[in-house]
This record gives sequence, C-alpha cells and structure tokens, in this order.
Amino acid sequence: MKAISLRQVVLTLGCLMATMNIFGQTRSIYLWDGEAPGAIADANYKLQVDSANSWMSLVSKPLLDVYPAPRETANGTAVIICPGGSYSGLAIAHEGKEVAKWLNSLGITAFVLKYRLPNHAIMTDKAIGPLMDGQQAVRLVRHNAKEWGINPGKIGIMGFSAGGHLAASISTHFKDKVSSASDTTSVRPNFSILIYPVISMQENITHKGSKVNLLGENPASERVTYFSNELQVNSETPPAFLVHSIDDKTVPVQNSVVYALAMEKNNVPCELHIYQTGGHGYGLAHSKNTESLWPEACRKWMEVRGYIKGQEAEKPIFDRTVKLAPDDKPAFNDPPVGFRTKRDNIPHGTVSPVQYTAKASGQSREMLVYTPPGYSRAKRYPVIYLLHGLNSGNGQWPYWINANTIIDNLISEGKIKPMIIVFPNCNTNVTVNNPKPDEQEERKGGYKGYGLAFQNDLLHEIIPFIESHYSVYADRGHRALAGLSMGGGQSLNIGLSHINTFAYVGGFSSAPNTNQFGGLSDAKLLPDPLAAKQKLKVLWLACGTKDGLFNVSQRVHQYLKQEGVPHVWHVDSNAHDDTEWANNLYLFAQHLFK
Repeated sequence: MKAISLRQVVLTLGCLMATMNIFGQTRSIYLWDGEAPGAIADANYKLQVDSANSWMSLVSKPLLDVYPAPRETANGTAVIICPGGSYSGLAIAHEGKEVAKWLNSLGITAFVLKYRLPNHAIMTDKAIGPLMDGQQAVRLVRHNAKEWGINPGKIGIMGFSAGGHLAASISTHFKDKVSSASDTTSVRPNFSILIYPVISMQENITHKGSKVNLLGENPASERVTYFSNELQVNSETPPAFLVHSIDDKTVPVQNSVVYALAMEKNNVPCELHIYQTGGHGYGLAHSKNTESLWPEACRKWMEVRGYIKGQEAEKPIFDRTVKLAPDDKPAFNDPPVGFRTKRDNIPHGTVSPVQYTAKASGQSREMLVYTPPGYSRAKRYPVIYLLHGLNSGNGQWPYWINANTIIDNLISEGKIKPMIIVFPNCNTNVTVNNPKPDEQEERKGGYKGYGLAFQNDLLHEIIPFIESHYSVYADRGHRALAGLSMGGGQSLNIGLSHINTFAYVGGFSSAPNTNQFGGLSDAKLLPDPLAAKQKLKVLWLACGTKDGLFNVSQRVHQYLKQEGVPHVWHVDSNAHDDTEWANNLYLFAQHLFK
C-alpha cells in the first residue's frame, strides 16, 4: 500500500475519492507534513506487521488508510477508526479494515488511523503521541472535507479497546493544543463510537497493560486524571454510542458505564449497550449471541441522529407513484412534541426478556415483555402484541420507536389504561441458539418463518404463555394485535382471520406480505366480513404518502370501504419510518380497551 505525503493530499485524494467506488480499494496518507511533532529518530525502530495475525506494532510514522464510500451511496459522513491493541500494537483487520468496509456499506467514508504507539524511543512525550495523531486525523479530514466529498459537520471518531481510549481522549481533549500544528481547523469530532473501550486510568477499573504502555509504571496523579476520560466529559463532549460485554475480563464493563454516567450528568446524548456475553476483542461480533446485534444498533443510532439515511426508507419494496383519493387524508392531528421522549418525573414500566419453548420446533425463543408502572398480580391487565418489520427483531418497537416510553407517557397523562405489551420475534427461524439466521438463506426460503409458522407460534405458544405467566385478561376484548411493515401485514393476516381472538387490529405501513392486496399471496385477507362488522372494536390502517408501500394499505382500505367494514384510515405525509410508527402507536393506543 503506497503512502503519499500531506503535500499531495488535496491534489491526489480529490481524484481518488471520485474514482474509487469498490470496497477494499484504499490509499494511505501520512498524517504529518514531514516529521511528526515531538518525534525522535531511531533507525532501529522499524514497523513490524504480522500478516498472519493482522497485527501491527512499532508504528513510528502515523498513517491514515482511506476507504471511500461507494459513489452511488455516499452520504457525506466520515468515521475515523482507531484499532485497539493495549497501546502496544494495532489489530488492523477485525478492528480496522473489516470495520471500514462495514461503514462503507452504510455509505460512510472510513479512515483507519495507524497511530504512533507510545514509546520514549521515538517521541519526547509518549503519552501525548497518540492524542497528537488522533487530533491531526480529525483536522486533516475536516480541512479537506470539501475535496473529499465529506460533510465537515458529520465526522465521527470510533475506537476499540485501547483505541476506544484514544477515541474518547480525542472526544474530551479537543480544546487542548497538544501539537505545534498551525492549522486552526477544529479537531472536535461530531460523534464517537466506543466499542469495549478503555476509558479510565483509575486503578480500580483501568486496563493495566494500556495504562502502563501509555503512562508508564508510576505516572503522576495529574496524568492519571487527565487521561481518565470519564473525568474530562463536559457539555461540549460529542454524543457517544458505547458497547461493552458484562463478561469482559480484559477491560471491565465499568469503563463504559462511568463514561455513560458522565455524559448523562452533563446532558450529552449517549447510548450504552451492555451485552451478557462476548468477552473482549470481538470486532463486528460474528457470533450467534446477542452482542452480534451491536452493528445494527449502531447503524440505527447513526440513522436517528441524522448521520445516515434509514435503510427501509431508502429501499422500499415498491416504488410506485402515489395517487391520492379524496379520503386519503389524516384522520387525526400529529402527536404533541415530546410524546416519545422519556420523562424523569413520571413512573416507568419495565421491559424484560422472556424465554419460552416453541413446541413445534423444540427450540427456546425469546420475546420482550413490557409491564406498566406499578404492575401487580393483584390486578389484571389488557395486552397488546406489537409485531416488528423484516429482519429487525423484537427490539425494534421498544428500542428504536420507544414504544414503552410512549405508553408510559400516555398512562401518566391518564389517556390510557395500564396495559402489558408483548414484543415477539416474528420470525420463527430466530431462536435463542440461532439469533441471527443467514439473510441470504432467509430470502431463498421466502421468509417462511414470518408466515404460518409465526401465526401458530403466536396463537398456540406466545399468547398461552403470557396468559399463564402474567396477570392478564384472557378474552378477545382485552387483546390487541398491531404491527409495522411486514409486522403490519402479519397483524392484518392473523388478526382478520382470528376475529374471535383479537378485538383490536392495526396495520401500520403494511408490507406486500399482506394477504390478497400485497401482491405476494392470493389468500383472502378477511374471510368473514360480517364477523368483522359485528365483533371488531377497532380496525386501524395507516400509511404515509411518502411510503413506497402506500398502495398496499390503500387497497386494503378501499376493499374494507366497499364491504362496509368500519375502520380507521389515517394517511399522513410520513415515509416508511419510525416517525410514522411512533405516531400511530400513540394514536392507536388511545382507542384500545374502552
């Protein structure tokens, strides 16, 4: 991999970004124009690369490997990646190159930072060397943002393990001038992504090896405090996304916890994911355990914060022109501002994972169950079953759409009765032992796990389990079923063919799996229109006019109207996104269990 000097960057990399669109094509650039600040020449100190183990050590000339996003999907966001390695080496493959390619798949231009590793032999102050390089990397990317097709307000820093410490240091010390660089370009990242990071140098929670390699055996207390990043957070620290495993025996999970608490104390947006398993050093986590979900959670976090666009919104199943009829209009006003924001001054319910055995497969499956504030077995509660979209998992409603927060807020305002919410996994191929089935195989199989198999799982396993383990009503008048996208199609298919089981049915942005009107199944959507007229208390259809799937819901509405089946038809201007689904849950919930 050929390296070019800083003098060549603007001329060369501008062309480079415009012409390289295939994953894996990179070019390295030197961070500094000439020798790095504070560098000491040592002819015996030579770069070592262990290709078999993808390990790099004795880095004395810091480099930035460039992974341009494909031209057709580039969104202007950039992320600088700091691989880990205890400040003694760099794990350049699974915490570098592989991560860069993943970011490319999201339309993000990635840079892998091969920073100098602290050593008195090559720098006057080894503790500051990595931070110098990190600041310079941000400075370089932002200074050349226009030429490289990058939005200077969307530059993130990402780090793993000790690289996470460097990323956190860059995020908390961006006002400190640690080098002699004359360029005054801001070195503050716009956001940080910290994966099983070393955060603190405090003796009780630090990673000993990283601390010694960076600060030496007996560092001054001032240095320890300076590089304990949880003590350096303030209101200007950039928002952060953190991942850690509770069984990490290398870097204690407390590192991420104290950073998140410091962010919360300073009112800085922060999201922390703690997984039961994974240990340390798993990169993108290609396992069958729950830590393998962190890349998708991170993708969604970046989407919500506006750094990337939503996947479903970008790739609708249908792309048809919406032709509005006179009655394709809003049935209600939009929810008030803050309706899905967590409020500190009200009681909150609890979302808990619950496992059950699916008799059809003999496999353990997991769902999430929300119990309202003050849940008591001395009372009985109605239940709403909320179904997620394709490949999204049972966490989509609570963690992305904030369903539990919406319900908490409505209960606190006295607008709805306390209720239990069940978030099943709507694909029966997903089990405790197989949490992430191969997507290609799922597609080849026609997503059968979302079809009849899930209907049977819901009716014969999930509902009986809930009614035998929770204090709930067990009659149709206290059961509701609703879903979004593919889950919307499932809700309509199951609910309208089992009116004796559900009195309330809702489909939000329903997908082409919707029977009869989605284009994938000729099965009748509503086998008994008369029963629907007589027994359904609420039938809810909703979709936004910017949704490529609008025609599915529109056709269902037109059929129900023709058959004289009472229903709500709510059309707004949203797309196939979480705003649409959150809004409709807020409205739908207020019509339940009256």
